[in-house]
Amino acid sequence: MNWRNWFKPSVKYSIFTLIGVGATLGVVGYFAVQQTLHATSTDEFCMTCHSNHSLKDEVLASAHGNNRAGITVQCQQCHIAQEPFNYLMKKIIVSKDIWGYLTIDGFNTQEWLEENRKEQADLALVYLKKIDSSTCRNCHNNVTHDQPEAMKKMATRMHDMNYAKEKDAQRTCVDCHKGVAHPYPKS
Repeated sequence: MNWRNWFKPSVKYSIFTLIGVGATLGVVGYFAVQQTLHATSTDEFCMTCHSNHSLKDEVLASAHGNNRAGITVQCQQCHIAQEPFNYLMKKIIVSKDIWGYLTIDGFNTQEWLEENRKEQADLALVYLKKIDSSTCRNCHNNVTHDQPEAMKKMATRMHDMNYAKEKDAQRTCVDCHKGVAHPYPKS
């Protein structure tokens, strides 16, 4: 084996040039992906496809938009897990919504939302249960563990009883708290 092949694997470029170009493309690609993920995780982006739905108004009328702390929860805070792998998987999965927006007749109408609300709500619940309501816990973990005085006594007791169970027997947030930001359909 000729050691020169390691430093000149191509007739035109040395390995150092190829590594440099590869590293540069990798860094540029990484930051381009990060910027794209960030740009598609804003309320403005979400509302481009859901602009004619009542979803934003529902959040603003709920405790997630109308609260003593003056905090308005953004779409991605509830709908996209923040853990890196789950975040990326959810972004890939919701990319199908763009296809729905382009191909489903009437997708961006309140009528479509009402007709499909139960199915969409159930999909959201399945997702939140799958990630053990981590999006809820990102904001509410301190309240349930570090500040029980901020909760009613019954709520504190219910949470304490739940956390006393074995991990696999515990309920997750959405088992008891469905419909806190968007009305959960009755039927």
